[in-house]
Amino acid sequence: MAKKKIKDLSKLNREQLNKELVSARKVLFESNFKHKMGQLKESHLLKTTRKEIARVKTELAKNGK
Repeated sequence: MAKKKIKDLSKLNREQLNKELVSARKVLFESNFKHKMGQLKESHLLKTTRKEIARVKTELAKNGK
């Protein structure tokens, strides 16, 4: 998953942001599962994915108001 910049996220509409959020949560779930099973080699993906989710949620909050 490529890291998205805040300015890239601000260009997306609410529907696209929701799709990004679902996608990032799916990646996080799969990564957590692999990590628990000992199959995840890039454990830094957990932290970066959590940050990506936070960025998307922040933009959703900005667009909601």
